[in-house]
Amino acid sequence: MPICYGISFAPAIFLCQASSLIHIYSDDGSVGVSTGAVEMGQGLNMKIRQVVSRTLSINLSRIKIESTNTTRVANASPTSASYNSDLHGNATRLACLKLLKRLTEFAAKQLDAQESADIEINNETIYLRGEETELTWEKLVNDAYFERINLSAQAHYATPNIYFDQKRFKGKPFAYHVVGTAGIEVTVDCLRGTCQIDAVKVVHDFGESLNPLIDQGQTEGAIVQGLGWMTLEELTYSKTWHLTSDKLSTYNVPDIYFAPEIEVFFLKNSKNPQGIFNSKAIGEPPFMYAIGAYFAIMRAMKAFRPDFPVTFLSPITPERILSALYGLKTEPKN
Repeated sequence: MPICYGISFAPAIFLCQASSLIHIYSDDGSVGVSTGAVEMGQGLNMKIRQVVSRTLSINLSRIKIESTNTTRVANASPTSASYNSDLHGNATRLACLKLLKRLTEFAAKQLDAQESADIEINNETIYLRGEETELTWEKLVNDAYFERINLSAQAHYATPNIYFDQKRFKGKPFAYHVVGTAGIEVTVDCLRGTCQIDAVKVVHDFGESLNPLIDQGQTEGAIVQGLGWMTLEELTYSKTWHLTSDKLSTYNVPDIYFAPEIEVFFLKNSKNPQGIFNSKAIGEPPFMYAIGAYFAIMRAMKAFRPDFPVTFLSPITPERILSALYGLKTEPKN
């Protein structure tokens, strides 16, 4: 099952923007970051912290993500479309660069350097023309405060070079595409209609992953969710069209016992200049790999009965498998 997934709030291009507000605190050199993104278990806050850590070259332990609040960051786009690490990561990086410029210019004066380009902050130590100095991150921040250097910065990021003509339905709506492919193995019991997802093996293009552990977890979770979508999650209605599969006792969802063996391989030597630090979005794209399970089940059914009439209706539940294999006529419930 190959995928090619566009990353953007297409066609709502106006949503492709984000802001970030950063404060550096003079007492201990800690950093507070406010964005309009919502952490919902996808690891977004950790990636934002990594952006700050890499840009300012300071320890992760110094960086705190503040709660999302419109009094600090207004007019935020929805946290969706798998695009928020890019949007808010880039906005955060721009704010960090403003602070880095102020601090290196100040450090140049402190160290009698000719220009700020002679100054480098590396792992919380300040270097002058490649030579380590006695100036540390905490001391630099504290000294800058007493010299009335602004230790706060706000930045806005809007995805460049994207557009979409709603009338002509043409344009360049995506910042970039995520690609990959999956092989899915299934076993179908053609007497009972049950099936088992045996294995999923994926090669996925993460670009240069910001956090491989988070990205692997997001990929595995999306695949399991998608497998449930394709094989379990059937909407059912009463004769008066009231939803009856409205609770966990009547609606099947995948659990840990349902999850197959999943192997995720990171595509090597991939770069993505449009993403933050060459990374690529994660979250929604791997969800689509699970569509391959549907066709794997179909192939197994055709191996058992080559002449069975293929109909495309998901989820492909045991009832539907048996109906298709033995020519039983059942009315779809959704």
